[in-house]
Amino acid sequence: MKNAPIRHAVEFALLRLISGFVRVLPHVRARSLGRSFGGLAYRLLPRRRHIALRNLELALPELDSAERCALAIGSFGQMTSQAAEFLSWSRLDGVGLCRSWTLEGWEYIQAAASRSEGLFLMTAHFGHWELVGQATGLYVPPVFALVRPLDNPRLDTMLGAVRTRFGLELVHKHGAARRLVHGLLAGGRILVLLDQRVQPRDSVEVPFFGHPARTSNLVARIALKHETPVVPIYAYPAPGGRYRIVARPAIAAAASGDDPVRELTASYLAAVEAEIRLQPELWLWMHDRWRLT
Repeated sequence: MKNAPIRHAVEFALLRLISGFVRVLPHVRARSLGRSFGGLAYRLLPRRRHIALRNLELALPELDSAERCALAIGSFGQMTSQAAEFLSWSRLDGVGLCRSWTLEGWEYIQAAASRSEGLFLMTAHFGHWELVGQATGLYVPPVFALVRPLDNPRLDTMLGAVRTRFGLELVHKHGAARRLVHGLLAGGRILVLLDQRVQPRDSVEVPFFGHPARTSNLVARIALKHETPVVPIYAYPAPGGRYRIVARPAIAAAASGDDPVRELTASYLAAVEAEIRLQPELWLWMHDRWRLT
C-alpha cells in the first residue's frame, strides 16, 4: 500500500524500536532471537504458509508432509533471522563486517573480472543475500544492484542507507537496462537476483525444479550482447554468528540453439536450483514462484 502515510509512520516507528533493541544484543544472540520468531511467522501468515507448503510439494515431491512442514518452518526462521541480523550488522563498520565472514571461491570472481570489462554477480533469496551486497561492495566496487523500492518510503530510505554503505549502488527497475549496461562498460559489477517471478513481458519460461517458471531475461540479453560472464555467489550462515561468502565458477555468455536468451537464462536458474538443493531451508519458499500469470 503506497499511499498510507499513517501506516507507514507506524511501521517505521516500530522498526526503529525493534532496531534499537536488536543492535544492543551480541550478534549471535540477534541471530537466535530472529530465528525463534520463524515458527510464529509460520503460524501468523497463513497465506504465505500455504504457498510455501505448496511450493515444496511441487519442487520436492520426494519429501513427506512432515518433512515439507519442517522445511517450511526453517525457511520462515531463515527469513526472520536475516531480518534481525540485518539490523544487528548495520552497526558494524567495514572492518567489523569483514571479520564476520570467510570467503570461498573468490578466485572465480577475480578470473572473470580479468577477462571482461564488467561482470554479473548472481545471487538468490537464499541464505543471507543482503550480505552479498555488503561483501561485494567492499571487495570489488563499484557494484550496482537491481532493486524494487519498498512501498513504505521511510523503510525504503532506512534500508537503502544500510545497503549502500560500502560501494553498493542501487538501480531501480525503471530504465534499469541502460544504467546496467553503462555500469558494465565502465568495469562495474552488477548484482542480480534471478529466482523470483517477473511479469510476462519481461520474462522467459524456463525450468525450475522441473516446472516452468517465469524468469527475467534481462541478464541473458545483456550478457549475450556484451559477452559478460555471470558468477553465482551466496552467503551461508556459519556457527558463532559468522558467515561463509561462497562464489561458484562463472557461467559464460555462450550463444547456442534457436533461443540463446532462453537457454542462457535456463542455465542461470539451474545454477540457483543446484545451490538451493544443498540447503533448501535457506530459500524463500513462501514466494509464489511458479505462478505464470
